[in-house]
Amino acid sequence: MKVGQWPLLVHRGQAISWFVARSGLLLLFASLINSPTLQADSSSTDPLPTPLTLVAALSQASKTHPDLRIAWLNVSRAGIHLREVESSYSVNSLLELQPRVASSASVSSGDFEDDSRFGVVIRKRLSDFGRTASRHMAASAAVRVEEITYQVRRNLHVLEVMEKFFAVILADLAYQAHDERMTVSYFRYKRLADRQASFQQYSEMEVAKREVVYRQAYVERVRSDLARRQTRNRLAIALGRPSELSPDLAMPDLRVYARREIPEYDELLDRVISASPMLEALRQQIISAQASLDAVRKVNFPVLNAELEAWEYTNNTRSNRDQFRANLKFVLPFFGNSGTREVRLAEAYNVLFRLQSELTSAEYVLRDRVLELLHDLEVNRAAELAAIAQEEYRDYYQDYSRALYELELRSDLGDAQAKAAAAMLESTRVRFQRALLWAELDGLLGRPLALIEEK
Repeated sequence: MKVGQWPLLVHRGQAISWFVARSGLLLLFASLINSPTLQADSSSTDPLPTPLTLVAALSQASKTHPDLRIAWLNVSRAGIHLREVESSYSVNSLLELQPRVASSASVSSGDFEDDSRFGVVIRKRLSDFGRTASRHMAASAAVRVEEITYQVRRNLHVLEVMEKFFAVILADLAYQAHDERMTVSYFRYKRLADRQASFQQYSEMEVAKREVVYRQAYVERVRSDLARRQTRNRLAIALGRPSELSPDLAMPDLRVYARREIPEYDELLDRVISASPMLEALRQQIISAQASLDAVRKVNFPVLNAELEAWEYTNNTRSNRDQFRANLKFVLPFFGNSGTREVRLAEAYNVLFRLQSELTSAEYVLRDRVLELLHDLEVNRAAELAAIAQEEYRDYYQDYSRALYELELRSDLGDAQAKAAAAMLESTRVRFQRALLWAELDGLLGRPLALIEEK
């Protein structure tokens, strides 16, 4: 009976390599679960403190926000790919089952006989002459890129929380200023309306003009009142606590920024170019791209493997029965797919050149932004002096208005109080702007936020 070739049935257990890879991935997954962004922290479910301080808000900022979770998952994904590359040199254990038939020269009939076998093959790669090393360098740099990107995203989020915290306080102060202005406008309108109705002391046109001023001030007061809720809602979202609108916020202590001296542009620029996390991420991307390009160049390099084999046979009558065997295999691709390799090389070069251009472009952007920050700090310093002068004038004006009121030369203190509220709003805005400028500059330098103690 003539029998055709049987299909070769090979079952790959890969017991050892699977165990090693699984163990590494489980450790990586465990570190992911225990990460600060994904771990179920009990503090994330506790209510926000009242009043909410800036330090407490900044400490809460990076715990539960989904954007930071996504950034951390990208770090995890890069780590998984690195583990995959590292497993290239792990030991593979293969269980092979080979049902087969074979003819024997000693059998005159030419019939086939059972020649099945099964066994275990243990294989380990000894060298691929630098290809895996290049892939490992690329994967390691990719992990570093995602780690830096996560830190950059975290710093940006902290800066966002800081800005939204300030916006709430400014909205409250703006409401107070608009409320004082509306109150003054209302009493002036009501006084003219009463006198016009009783004594015909003022014309209807004068009363109508006062009413227009009052109605406009009322509109601004309503708008600023709604802004208070809106800014609190945005702060709650930034904190990852959208259902919690903090009613009271404590005025932050920003003296740490008031004591700083504005640096020179050239000295600061050199520090930013060398320390910027954004530029460092791009540099690591370039390293990864260069290593990936090198790996593509080595795709047709030879591979050297060591193998240990143990076999059992259903037919032991043949002479070529090796129960145990040790092999050293040198595999050299002879006719590789050169077309595919050339395409991959072109793609790798494209990625590398694009990243190099992006790095240069990012440096140009940073040069301009550093100069802009320094200019804004200079303007802020001048604005601070103006705010101080305004506060001094406010105090004098309040004392003057109070004296006139006590001498019964003035009917109310509303105008002085309105000016005081406006002066308070402006001075606070100046201090907050200075803090945000310095915080952004700290981020460009890769430094921690001055208000948060690093743990």
